[in-house]
Amino acid sequence: MSQLNNTTDIVAETAAATTEVAAPVIVPEFSPLAYLYGEPAATALLRSEPSDFVVDEELSFTPTGAGEHMLLLVEKIGQNTQYVAKQIAAAAGLKARLVSYAGLKDRHAVTRQWFCLPVPIKQELNYQHWNIEGVRILKTVRHQRRLKIGSIKQNHFQLRLRSVSDKAEVEKRLALITQGVPNYYGEQRFGHDGGNLKLAAKLFAGHSIPDRQLRGLALSASRSMLFNQQVSARVQQGIFDQLLPGSVVQLDGSGSVFHVEHVDQAILQRLMEADIHPTAVLPGIGKVLESGEALEWQQAQLAPFAHWVQALCDLNVNTERRAARLKPKALSYQWQADTLELQFALPTGCFATSVLRELVKYQDVSRDFSSLEL
Repeated sequence: MSQLNNTTDIVAETAAATTEVAAPVIVPEFSPLAYLYGEPAATALLRSEPSDFVVDEELSFTPTGAGEHMLLLVEKIGQNTQYVAKQIAAAAGLKARLVSYAGLKDRHAVTRQWFCLPVPIKQELNYQHWNIEGVRILKTVRHQRRLKIGSIKQNHFQLRLRSVSDKAEVEKRLALITQGVPNYYGEQRFGHDGGNLKLAAKLFAGHSIPDRQLRGLALSASRSMLFNQQVSARVQQGIFDQLLPGSVVQLDGSGSVFHVEHVDQAILQRLMEADIHPTAVLPGIGKVLESGEALEWQQAQLAPFAHWVQALCDLNVNTERRAARLKPKALSYQWQADTLELQFALPTGCFATSVLRELVKYQDVSRDFSSLEL
C-alpha cells in the first residue's frame, strides 16, 4: 500500500528480505530549490579558512556535575565528529561505541561541541596527555547520563563572508532573512556530487549496501531531498508561510507538532508571530497526520517520487515531521571593509548554509579542495 494514499499505519516487509532481481539504478529528476527572496545577485567567499565558520553547541540540559559519565567540551579544527570520537575512545582505552556526541559538526570549520564517555566516579580522566591532531579539550564536567544524539538546544554560528561584491544588496537581504528562510537540508547532506542520493537509488533498486553507515547516509539523503522538494514547492506556489486546512504545524523551538483542521485567526496570528511553523514530511511508515486539502497537496508533491516513498516504507523507515520555515535567532552583523561578519543561532539539525543561500551567492572555498563532512 502506498504511503501517498494510506491514512493509517503502514506495515511493509523489509526490502532486504526479497530475492527479486535488482532493478535499474535511477536517480529521480529533482527540481532546483526555489529562492524565497529571489536568487541573490551579490557574491562572496565562504570558508577561505576554518575560522571563517565557527560553531558553538548549546546543550538542551545543564550537566549535573556528578555521575559516571564525563562530558568533554571539545574544540576541533579540520576533523569530523566521528573521527574525533574514535580518537577520544582510543586515547581513553575504550571501545569506539562508548563515546557519544549530540550531533555532527562540519570538518571545515572551528567547532566547539560536547562528547561523552563513561568514567567511574573514583577514576580521573587524564586527558591532559592526549595528543589528538586538531583537537583541544576546553572543559570537562560529570553527568549522570550518557549524551544522546539530538540533545542540543541550538547551535551558535559566527560566520565570515569575504570579498562581498555588493554591500547594499546584502544589507537589504539581511533585513529579509530575519523574517524566515526555507528550512532546506544543506547540500552537504547529499554528499559530494550527490553521491548519497546515488547510493539511495542503488538501495531502492534492490542492491545491497552492507555498510550500516553508508546505508544510513543513503536513507537520510533520500528523505532530506523529498523534504526539500516539498518546501521548494511551497515557495514556488506562494504558500511558504501559509497554512492549508488540515495542515500539521510545529511549535517553535520544539519537536512537538499538531494538526490544524481549520485555519482560524488565532492560528494565523501564531503563524505570523513565529510561535508555530508549517511543516513538511520526511516519508516513511507511520500515521499520516495531514487531512483534507493539506493531505491532497502533499500527495501531489510526492507523487513524482512514489517509488522512493514506497521504498522507504518497505525498509521500515519511520516518518517524521520538520518545520518548513527557519528563523535565525539573535542575528547581528558587522562589516570590515568588504568582509561581512555574521552571528546567529539555529535549532539543532538546521543548516547555516540554508540561511546564507538566501543572503548571497557564496563560493565555499573548502569545497574546491575536498568534500564536506556528511
